Amino acid sequence: MHSTLLYVLLEGNDDERFFARVLLPVLADEGYRVKVWKYAREKRKRTELFVRAVRKSGAGYLYVRDIDTAPTIATKKREIRSWYHHAVSEGRIVIVITEIESWYLAGVSGSVLRRFGISEEIESTDSLAKEDFNRIVPDGMSRIHFMRELLARFDTGVAMERNKSFSYFMHRYAPGWVARHQGRPKR
Repeated sequence: MHSTLLYVLLEGNDDERFFARVLLPVLADEGYRVKVWKYAREKRKRTELFVRAVRKSGAGYLYVRDIDTAPTIATKKREIRSWYHHAVSEGRIVIVITEIESWYLAGVSGSVLRRFGISEEIESTDSLAKEDFNRIVPDGMSRIHFMRELLARFDTGVAMERNKSFSYFMHRYAPGWVARHQGRPKR
């Protein structure tokens, strides 16, 4: 299978951990050869120049960012594009709703959460913020360890049902994977 180079621009370590465990294998299955580039520690000008170089090379790219407090996806995309003097194409921006922590939690069933002492039933993670996630980290467990435990038990199908932005990502950027795995047990 011929692979297409795809740069995925991520904000930080939590995003990288999630993508490495969940989405990079899916994107590889779709025929992409993925390279991650973290922009949080970079000056905006450097990120802008990097995106321009990627575009000039003909490689694909996705710029992933949390919606945070922006009122709409369109507002957040305009904000991002203005930061980088419109180097980042609107169609290449992926907005996570609400924050990457909501994607971590979306992919675990209620029974898995109960094993961690979380009795609250979570039907949707669309409005889950980092602070909400941090409140449910089990006592005596670090946040990063909890995230790794969630990823070890992550079910992509469950995540697609419980988070609209995750489902959108999967259908838009991994439609072949979705079609091949629809109705199948945990991945």
